[in-house]
Amino acid sequence: MNRKAKAALAAGAAAVLLLGGAGTFAFWQDQTESGGGTITSGTLALSECTPTSGSGWRDVTGGQSVAIDLPDFRIVPGDTLEYSCTSTVTASGTNLSATLAADTSEMFSGVSDPALRAQLVDTSLTAKTSSGETLPNARVTDENDGETITIAARLTFDPATSGTIAQGTSVTLNNVLITLTQNLSPV
Repeated sequence: MNRKAKAALAAGAAAVLLLGGAGTFAFWQDQTESGGGTITSGTLALSECTPTSGSGWRDVTGGQSVAIDLPDFRIVPGDTLEYSCTSTVTASGTNLSATLAADTSEMFSGVSDPALRAQLVDTSLTAKTSSGETLPNARVTDENDGETITIAARLTFDPATSGTIAQGTSVTLNNVLITLTQNLSPV
């Protein structure tokens, strides 16, 4: 073999050795431990809703507030009835925000008169703290944890009902589900 060939072979072998060892370069490295700890989840619940007085039903038409016996009350267009009850809130969580609502989807039993049922409009749900402060948009936060709140739901006989629609008929009300649902974005 001539000198040039030997030199080329030696250079090639050196290159292979250098490239083969390319993965063995050492880089500086250090490590430490992060702080551990315990994560505890919050809670959200309502106690049983107890009627505020008697049956919990009141006639609030025209700004009045008169306790009524629901089976004896004869509703007419324009009347507004309110059911109110108290419940204790359990709401713990650093960024917790939840909204009270009434699920009225199954409010009327199957034997209810459809004409009267169509005229009774669910008008509002409000919530007040034990000090009488209204919770805006029926919103609860962790500041309300352990507080007894008054929840009031209203039902209005549509004042635009005309003719003899829904006269002399009746509806039977089922229990209405009061929900407290966490809001996706804390406020």
